[in-house]
Amino acid sequence: MLKVTLKLSFYCVIVFCSGCSEADKAGPGLEIQRVADSLSEARIDSAYAAIKSQCDTLMVYQVPQMVDSLLKDSALLQTFFDTGKIYTDANKKVEKVVRQLQADCDANLQKETYRRARLQQILKPKQRLKRKV
Repeated sequence: MLKVTLKLSFYCVIVFCSGCSEADKAGPGLEIQRVADSLSEARIDSAYAAIKSQCDTLMVYQVPQMVDSLLKDSALLQTFFDTGKIYTDANKKVEKVVRQLQADCDANLQKETYRRARLQQILKPKQRLKRKV
């Protein structure tokens, strides 16, 4: 029984020591990952602010032009969306988030354009002139 207890305690000590030493080896890699994540978060935040600002500006100035082109010819509306550049980045996480933000902005612009065009197409009541007797 004593031999089994000694062997068990010896293996427990080996497992405990190897488990504690692995945490030290993973520490620098974890720190590098945290720095990379904080850098990605900062880039995503700045991209969000820039895209939000650009989208707000486009809502004010470009949507009226888009509505006019939609009412004239609906094929002209596609030129506003085809001219955008596709965002590429070495960090795939940042690239994915920025592309999603740009797609959301384009979708909001398109919804607002169709909403305003629909409001302009609604016939407003016209005043009828009274006949002179």
